[in-house]
Amino acid sequence: MAIFSIFFVIVIIGLLILLLSQMIIIVEQGEVKVVESFGKYVKSLDPGLHFLIPILYNVKQRVSLKQIPIQIDPQSVITKDNVIVEIDEAIKYHVTDVRAFVYDNQNSVVSMIQDCQSNLRGIIGKMDLNEVLNGTEEINVALFESVKDITAGYGLSIDRINIGEISVSDEIVNSMNKLITASRDKESLITISEGKKQSVILDSEAKASEMEIDAAARAKQTKIDATARAERIKIDAQAEAERIKIVTEAEKKRIREINQAIQESQIDEKMLSYLGIEAFKHVVENNHNTVILPSNLTEIGNIPAIKQVWDATDKNK
Repeated sequence: MAIFSIFFVIVIIGLLILLLSQMIIIVEQGEVKVVESFGKYVKSLDPGLHFLIPILYNVKQRVSLKQIPIQIDPQSVITKDNVIVEIDEAIKYHVTDVRAFVYDNQNSVVSMIQDCQSNLRGIIGKMDLNEVLNGTEEINVALFESVKDITAGYGLSIDRINIGEISVSDEIVNSMNKLITASRDKESLITISEGKKQSVILDSEAKASEMEIDAAARAKQTKIDATARAERIKIDAQAEAERIKIVTEAEKKRIREINQAIQESQIDEKMLSYLGIEAFKHVVENNHNTVILPSNLTEIGNIPAIKQVWDATDKNK
């Protein structure tokens, strides 16, 4: 009887311990626990210590609220120019709506991966191979924008999505290398041609500049020469005018002196006429064919002895 009592007490204590273990719920930081009552969602337990009545309530699932990284296996994608490439993706996400994450989708993570792969095929299919290889950042942005609203319906939020390695076949790589080589050769020829063109342009500009400088120098020299000639002519003209002025002044002075001498000698008109006749006679007696007559021929008649001069001349002959 005593043994039975002891066994009964042990059973009761065990049941109490089991009951207490079912009642006490501990939720760690960075996660929540979903509580159901007979298969129906009741609430989500936040981090800390909680108590639940066993049988009436039970914890269905533990959900992490931390950011979770996931690597998606490479998938084959066809580009716009019909080139098959393999691309892998890396996603970082976290749960934003626990209820939607647990109850609105059978597997929200798998659905998110499938949506990312599907949208990636659509994006790559609109791009050429060269655009794909050189536009990973643009692809990341486009893929993020296309799936963020879809995954929000699963209670998920994509924090970041990155395109990883992009692989193409060896045949495509060889073709690309040939294309790159041809492109570089073309760019090299263009660069050489542009260099020659610039050289010709610079030479032409240099020659034009040289001709312009020479023309300007010649024009300046011509202007200097013309100025010098004009200055020389001006100086010569001034010198000639000064000479004429001096000669004129001298002649005027001589005439004034002659007139003054005549006035002082008191020679009358008769004596002047006589002297003129004597001078004219000497001219006539000269062997030259020069004949000097007064400017006014009517004045010849005013000379009384003119006939005597002519007669004397005839006799001598």
